[in-house]
Amino acid sequence: MVLSAILFLAGLAPVSAQSPAYTLAAAVDAVLQRNPGVESAGRRVAEAEAAQRETRTRRLPTLAVNSSFTRGDNPVYVFGTLMNQRSFTQADFALDSLNHPGLTNNFRSSFELGVPLFTGFQLQSRERLGRLGRDAAASGHEAAAQSARYSVVESFLQVLLQKGLLETLQSRVDASAADVESARRLREKGLVLGSDYYAAQATLGGLQAWRIRADAGLAAAKSRLAALLGVSASALDVKGTLSHRDCAPESESELVAQALRQRPELAAAALQEQMAGVSQRQAGLSLLPAVEAFGAMETDTRDFQGNPWNKMFGVRARLPLGDPSYLPRRSRARAALEASRAEARGARESIGMEVSQVYEGWRGACASLPVAKDTADKARQSLELFRPLYREGRQSIIEVLRAEEGMAKAQAAYLESLYGVHAGRARLLLAAGALDSAAIGDLERGLEAAR
Repeated sequence: MVLSAILFLAGLAPVSAQSPAYTLAAAVDAVLQRNPGVESAGRRVAEAEAAQRETRTRRLPTLAVNSSFTRGDNPVYVFGTLMNQRSFTQADFALDSLNHPGLTNNFRSSFELGVPLFTGFQLQSRERLGRLGRDAAASGHEAAAQSARYSVVESFLQVLLQKGLLETLQSRVDASAADVESARRLREKGLVLGSDYYAAQATLGGLQAWRIRADAGLAAAKSRLAALLGVSASALDVKGTLSHRDCAPESESELVAQALRQRPELAAAALQEQMAGVSQRQAGLSLLPAVEAFGAMETDTRDFQGNPWNKMFGVRARLPLGDPSYLPRRSRARAALEASRAEARGARESIGMEVSQVYEGWRGACASLPVAKDTADKARQSLELFRPLYREGRQSIIEVLRAEEGMAKAQAAYLESLYGVHAGRARLLLAAGALDSAAIGDLERGLEAAR
């Protein structure tokens, strides 16, 4: 440790070590640990669980401590206070004392224990709402986690796409630069036309500009992924390649059915509908009485030199007969239930359309992949045929550069198709509500095969 510090201060050690390359699964795990949306949704789950525990404790007895100070000369107040203080004397029966008592102080303290016997089903409703709220929060947490996973997958695949494109263009630029250099030497000997040479230079310049844009695209993709990971973009490296992947035949109707079963958003909407139903039923029962058993101990004193205690036990009920908010409350609860039903129905329809659209996009990417691969193979064959013909003097340098450019375009299109297949698969899993850890592992294995 000391030697490392000495080497660092002496400038003989690197300022920072290169970070290890991230696999897709490792990147997803790292983002889930720090994503604010996932953390917030997890806190909501903890909040809902605490609310459940709070509701359960309302069945337990409650103890209240009350204290008050009063001072007055009202005859009835003074008479009752002296009785409660157990300090009433014979002199207090005098008519003048009864009619014109002096100011009297009283300190009252009490301990009261209450046990709920019947709450008009409010506790049962709150407990059920607590369970439903906890499940809804858990669904929200899963939705946030799946959304975060997809953001990582999309950014990760973008890095692989731009990385593969940059490698392809660099290869084509290097080969084209070598061909143009050989044409320059031949032009000096009068063996290559100047028009062909300059046209080849222009084509090379186009490839070089494309490579510069690809380098900027890779930097932007890395910056986005690095921001999700909370690391430096300059030290970020990823592990994997956009490999060819066969598209497993899947039924659109089965995917829609899976989404309607598994999408966390639909589960949360269904739970919100159930919660609205519970609230509506409770609103209809809000006129029921609340019954509580209680016991109280009170003490009244003038100067704390004596503290006589009084005891009282009983059962009390509260019946809200004249509640003017009853009918509006029921109407509000009914409207909330109808709104939640409409929202759940709209969510089902929206998700069904979403799955269909994503499915068609993924299917299109799958259909274009063999064509893009065949085009890239033919472009490679064309270049391999042009280059020896050029060296034999039977083809112009411009034809070779055009073949290089055509191969770069064909390989770029193939990479785009590969990206479309992998990203479309991830998007389809997200739409179906199945982008879990196992799905991430499957997507990662698809990036490990040789292209």
